[in-house]
Amino acid sequence: MASVALTHLTTLLQAKKLDGTLTRPLTTALPSTSTGVEAFDQALSGGWPRGHVSEVVGPPSSGRTSVMMATLAASTSKGGVVAVVDVADRFDPASAMAAGVDLDRVLWVRGPNMTWGAPQSTVGDLAVRRGLRAFDLIVRAGGFAVVVLDLADVPERAVRALPASTWLRLAHVHEGRDTVGLLVGTAPIGRSAGGVSVSLRGTGAWAGASAQSRRLAGLKVQPQVARSARVGRGVRTRHHVATAESPKEAACLFALFETR
Repeated sequence: MASVALTHLTTLLQAKKLDGTLTRPLTTALPSTSTGVEAFDQALSGGWPRGHVSEVVGPPSSGRTSVMMATLAASTSKGGVVAVVDVADRFDPASAMAAGVDLDRVLWVRGPNMTWGAPQSTVGDLAVRRGLRAFDLIVRAGGFAVVVLDLADVPERAVRALPASTWLRLAHVHEGRDTVGLLVGTAPIGRSAGGVSVSLRGTGAWAGASAQSRRLAGLKVQPQVARSARVGRGVRTRHHVATAESPKEAACLFALFETR
């Protein structure tokens, strides 16, 4: 039975929305939001953890955008409101609608439509900072099931130049909320301690018995899921990595491919 002092401390932390720092029994299921992909939901014990920053990363044509679209479609189909902070102005409403996203329930924050290069590095860095600020403000506003920060087409240099405190601050903003923060990029960015990282790698699936008839038949996506694991009294000390090994999981992920 919890002491009066411990109960009082727990109440104070909850009031300040800092109850994410509390340890919980390992059997307690954390609230989550579906990724829209059955194989991922199974690997993540239900989906993206709410109140945390997670990320889906990979090179172009790895399926990162498809996973993002599936997540948005799953949330909007259940009446949720979502937001996409599109730093490089790459979000395609037509593709989103074809993926099942209810555009009437999407807040789209568009960055400048530009080609990233050395002459425009200053403009690009400013777009990243503004995107981070928009991401922060939307989460603080509340009422969103999922808020996406799409950095997929932003050069890694611009992302790495951000101070580490950036991601710590965003993790703190999410604590105690029912919102999923989702980062999309080419490499691991800055998930929070309770978030998960889904890393995607696409390899070509070829058909044809001879060199002359050999052709690209599709794209096979191999995911890795990394997250902190709770050990002992709730202290996170190690990582769990899951990959799609079974034919069923491979079939679910085979169709996840993109053009960017």
